[in-house]
Amino acid sequence: KNNEKFEESITFYSKILKQIKKDHPLYPEATDGRGVAYERIGQWEKAEKDLLASLEASPDQAYVINYLAYSWIEQGINIEKSLKMLEKANQLKSNDPYIIDSLGWALFKLKRFEESKEYLQLALRLMPADPIVNDHYGDVLWKNGNKLQARYYWNNVLQLENTEKDLKDKVKEKLVKGL
Repeated sequence: KNNEKFEESITFYSKILKQIKKDHPLYPEATDGRGVAYERIGQWEKAEKDLLASLEASPDQAYVINYLAYSWIEQGINIEKSLKMLEKANQLKSNDPYIIDSLGWALFKLKRFEESKEYLQLALRLMPADPIVNDHYGDVLWKNGNKLQARYYWNNVLQLENTEKDLKDKVKEKLVKGL
């Protein structure tokens, strides 16, 4: 999975899961890994089922909570539930920039822009070179009326080395049209 051979990893995770019971210590890790692999190849229903199974077996996995909640937020579903889950994840792993970004993004999607700005600003301080965090922060600045500053952060996304093409395209459109 870590080498982006997702379909191959699903085969191995499935073999492991056929050989162990739900109370086995590897079960949460295997269902999480397979769930992430399913999500990466676009099989969301299977991914969601595995991520939920992982959390049912071991509910205090901050990164699994974050992955599932952020995926829901990106799909525009379960946003209130995601916010509660992310608050828990933030308690489990305080000062984790990915979780903080997700928490800020949930608040953004709930149109709680002032609160969102605080979390996204903190995530940006912790991870200043992350394209998604810069993009999210630009969005919240725009919604809070700071349009010039928003464009600054969106432009920054275009300058960062690891910005994917689809994000660059979306940001270029924001620079022209705003949100």
